[in-house]
Amino acid sequence: MTDPGTPSRFGSEAAPPEELFSRVHAAVAATPAATTSTRVRVGIAMVVVPLVTAGVVLVASQLVYDRPALRTGMGTTPTFELLIVLLLVVGLTLAATLVTVARGTRGLGPGVVPLLLVALLVTPLYAVLALAIPLHTSQAAAASIAELSPWGLRCLALASVVGLLVLVSLTAALRRSAPVAARLRGAALGAAAGTWAGLAVFVFCPAVEHRHLLVGHVLPIAVFTLIGLAMIPRALRP
Repeated sequence: MTDPGTPSRFGSEAAPPEELFSRVHAAVAATPAATTSTRVRVGIAMVVVPLVTAGVVLVASQLVYDRPALRTGMGTTPTFELLIVLLLVVGLTLAATLVTVARGTRGLGPGVVPLLLVALLVTPLYAVLALAIPLHTSQAAAASIAELSPWGLRCLALASVVGLLVLVSLTAALRRSAPVAARLRGAALGAAAGTWAGLAVFVFCPAVEHRHLLVGHVLPIAVFTLIGLAMIPRALRP
């Protein structure tokens, strides 16, 4: 057995300097305590985000079409097929958001695997829903749809506004609450914000042309995922 009086070969012989304790104490004292819990902020965000998304879509519809017209008003046949795709897009949006803002079993947020799945799979899954499932349009709507930008620039602008507002809202809700996997959480937050943008343009725009859908509907989700990966982690770390 090791002699209690003999220093351990694996231990540190020098105690941490008092200056280190002083710096840590000063940093803690200088950091203001949150006046609202993360759970409350997340709850508020989950109410604000759908309202903001719906408000932006309605305002954009009024400005562009001079009436609160959505996809059905532009001529996409309101069939059972359209309802199923809409429900799938809503489900993808809610799933990505709930996984990202979850507290986890220990209050440290979701694990690495769920966050990685959200960050990697949201964009291709939305692309499948937007591109691979054809939605038929009536002949009366052909002229209106033909007037849409072939590159989806109008939808790109709408998606950018919605995605930015949602990303700011979710980041504010989770501010300084991700001590681990902050970069992955940021990417997942960006993907979740992108799905709200994708849902907004899905409801707003009846376009079926692949080039329009790729640029105006799918691209913003990938861009917001990268923005979340690069810019959000610093705001999430305590």
